[in-house]
Amino acid sequence: MVLKEVPPAEVSRVLLLFCVAAGALVSIATKGIVSGFAGGFAVGAGTALLFSRLKTQREAGRPPAEEDS
Repeated sequence: MVLKEVPPAEVSRVLLLFCVAAGALVSIATKGIVSGFAGGFAVGAGTALLFSRLKTQREAGRPPAEEDS
């Protein structure tokens, strides 16, 4: 079975940073299951933010691709 590659969704880094901050605040302010979920949400958004930053730095060092005409 061959699976098509799904293109990544474009997400603003500011939105991801807001999600990290909101998740961290909710995690600190609440107890129990909600706190655990918000903490996991903040970690997930932070990881996406980190991967986004690493990907852009890798692409910045790469020479521009030549288009075939």
